[in-house]
Amino acid sequence: MRISLYACLLLLPALAAKSQSADTAGRQRTLGTVEVVHSVLKKEDDLIDIKRSPAPTLVISRKHIQLMGSRRLDEVLREQTGMVMVSDLGAGNRSLGLQMQGFSSEYILILLDGQPMTGRLSGNFDLSRIGVGDIERIEIIKGATSSLYGSDALGGVVNIITRQQVSQAQGHAALRYGTYNTVDASLNGETPFRRQNGFAHLSANYYRTDGFNVNTEYLQDGKTSPPYHSITLQGRARRNFSAATSLQASARYASRKSDMYRSYGAQPFNDLLDERDLNTALTFNHNGGNGWRLLGRYYYTNYQTEQEVVLKENGRRLQENKFSQQHHRLEMQAGKNYEALSLIAGAGGEYQQYRQNVDGAGNNMLNYFSYAQAQLQPANALQLTAGLRYDGNTDYGGKLNFSAGAGYRPAKWLKLNASFGNGFKAPTYAQMYQVFTNITQGYTVIGANIFHEKAQELRAAGTVKQVWGNAQNLRSLQPETSASYNLGITFNINADAEITVNGFYHNIRNLINTEQFGIMNNGQQLFSYINISKVFNRGLEGSVRYSPLKGLLFTAGYQLLDVRSGDVLDSIRAGAGAYAAVRTPEGIRPARTGDYFALPNRSRHSGNAQIYYEYLPWGLGASFRASYRSKYGFLDVDNNGYIDRYDVFVEGYTLFYASLQKSLLNKRLTLRFSADNLANTTNYLMPSQPGRVLMAGIEWHFRKSAPALR
Repeated sequence: MRISLYACLLLLPALAAKSQSADTAGRQRTLGTVEVVHSVLKKEDDLIDIKRSPAPTLVISRKHIQLMGSRRLDEVLREQTGMVMVSDLGAGNRSLGLQMQGFSSEYILILLDGQPMTGRLSGNFDLSRIGVGDIERIEIIKGATSSLYGSDALGGVVNIITRQQVSQAQGHAALRYGTYNTVDASLNGETPFRRQNGFAHLSANYYRTDGFNVNTEYLQDGKTSPPYHSITLQGRARRNFSAATSLQASARYASRKSDMYRSYGAQPFNDLLDERDLNTALTFNHNGGNGWRLLGRYYYTNYQTEQEVVLKENGRRLQENKFSQQHHRLEMQAGKNYEALSLIAGAGGEYQQYRQNVDGAGNNMLNYFSYAQAQLQPANALQLTAGLRYDGNTDYGGKLNFSAGAGYRPAKWLKLNASFGNGFKAPTYAQMYQVFTNITQGYTVIGANIFHEKAQELRAAGTVKQVWGNAQNLRSLQPETSASYNLGITFNINADAEITVNGFYHNIRNLINTEQFGIMNNGQQLFSYINISKVFNRGLEGSVRYSPLKGLLFTAGYQLLDVRSGDVLDSIRAGAGAYAAVRTPEGIRPARTGDYFALPNRSRHSGNAQIYYEYLPWGLGASFRASYRSKYGFLDVDNNGYIDRYDVFVEGYTLFYASLQKSLLNKRLTLRFSADNLANTTNYLMPSQPGRVLMAGIEWHFRKSAPALR
């Protein structure tokens, strides 16, 4: 293997010399994979351009999403290199969070047209609640990118871009039906007005599923993933007052209701959840003379959940939780382009309101920020980027973060990239102050800032049996910080073949981790949050793209990942402290570094491979894909504070997907068929991973002329 790889590297210059055009920067791919024309990437409600980021980036186009046959956002991202979906058991198996370069969902910023979306259950942002029908493309940046995007982006950014341009009046209706009585129906329409000086776009989506049960051995009746139905309404309009000035408004409303019935043999119950999500934005855009561009925007979001657990036999309410989160955000941006220099700067503030439970207890927080970034191209082969961002809030003061990067192309077939970025993330309201008891599972979580006070109250009330000695280490949470490094190399063998390798290292300080600090009287756990002084994420990513024929594309990717706590390793190496011992089947012995596997839910190996084919004369498109994930730690059964080789693991698995689409009647009618998890791979430790899912659908396009290019 080493010899063949070395031989390939030696042959690269020769292969590149034979290509007619090896420089693929800014080139549009036939199948719309990662590279797209820069003019298409223009956004009307955000000056931040993905090209400005020195960190590794990825763009997933609309055509790519269609060929995958995907319905929800999590289905798109789960097949990308270095990105995996993780079930959040603490949120009742409802939440599918994204993990990227070893960072969990709490550290990945989800944006809708450049504005942060709210609504997280136990820190996870559930990507399955977002449909893909209105998505024009998805922009992804990996690693700390706080110089432009903010303090929550320690792990990266996922920016969902909706419809930006409308050139003709047209509509679209789609209906899909499949396994688990899943229904996905959408309707949208758009039109320009005032002689192309404005446009309006409206859409609606209805989604429902019966849910499923992958734990039939223990769960006698009910679902591990709940039945639910959701409705999403979205609108967008823009009015051009002149060639230089425009006003844009957008709104999105989503509602989801689910009923998770469960019976483990005694006291069957219903776990009911009602979610509502509202996002609105107003953006003023002005292109001044001499390359200046100004933008001002106001954003409002309101996320609410109501959850209750009710006994099936008598209707008695065991638990009720209410949560609401509101954000008001105002921001100004300015950009200026020179011949070899691009500048962008911005400033703004955000007022956040949190309310928890029936009594309305909550907290308010004011965040404020400013940022600036410069991109310089001193030579055709060299590009330099540097940026600063200041983030502050009323609880933790301010923090200045820096990022920098460089891109160098010494030859047409070779490009080198390097980037560095700082990150900063303040603790959440729930981590500091929430007191939550999961009646159905029995465990209790107390915010770190109030743990000692509330634990004493619960102990006096007779619900806490014992608080462990490690609780003496609990104190008010500190903000998390990170330093991220990425180093990449890209080989453009020719216009149809590309190899990319990227190494990354993230040094995280004061990582907030969930740990057990006692036992309840019912035998279940008492949890809180504690800062881990040092954690590192490091790894290697590689991807290959090859298009031997027009319309045919092969892609593949692999990630090697190592995510461990420096505190645990130091304790093991010293042979002393909280992590110095390990419990084996033969008894307790001193731990070795090889015993320590990784942080929970982190696989050392993951990979993907895809084949896409599109034959335009027949209106035919097809894909076959596979994703692999090696084993990962699930549960620390011996309570020694880390995942060792003797704990509970989810074994490695491979999932296979396929899709087929056929266009008829001058592309007015499209028939679609998709199959997910062809091998029917399930595991009761993966409660949100369904078995084989078959979906069939029909789409009709309403228009007067040939289809607009999307």
